[in-house]
Amino acid sequence: MFSKSISRRISMLTVGSLLFVGLAFGESVTLKQLALEKEGIQLIGQLEDVSRDVRFNADRLSSLNNGPRDSKWSQQYHLMQIKELVNGGLRPALDRLTTIQSELKDWHQDAIDKLLASAGSLAAATNSAIINHNKMGSMPPVLNQEYKDLISRINEQAEALVTISDAAGDYASAHEQAQQAGLIVSEK
Repeated sequence: MFSKSISRRISMLTVGSLLFVGLAFGESVTLKQLALEKEGIQLIGQLEDVSRDVRFNADRLSSLNNGPRDSKWSQQYHLMQIKELVNGGLRPALDRLTTIQSELKDWHQDAIDKLLASAGSLAAATNSAIINHNKMGSMPPVLNQEYKDLISRINEQAEALVTISDAAGDYASAHEQAQQAGLIVSEK
């Protein structure tokens, strides 16, 4: 409760300082635009955190796929973890980003487009891997090349999501620091 109050105050101070910086340079920045920009940055941060969790589970799946002693239960567990992270973590954040996308800066819109593409590929690969895993029967996953390829795709897309969200977050942070330092920064 106390930390939420402090976080809320810090957020309002940040938005207020950005408003001041925008007005100081004659930019027509509204409080709504600043709030949406801050929300977009927070959502991308959430995407990065969830993407790192997806990548962890995808890495575990890859390591389990390399040996004949892997457990089908372990495979299923990590697939379900990824599914929950995609549906409960990535989807809500991406849905909200899509809703506010048109009101964000161009670089933000481009990052959202790339995140959506990677998340869509991740969701499709995860769904296909779950179906494939369920159809394997008693065959060890290490012998199923299609399943192994799907796990590789999940890994690639999870890494892409981490990379894109991390870069977007770093850019947003640097952009904010430059504005706070009084530098004129391109809004594109």
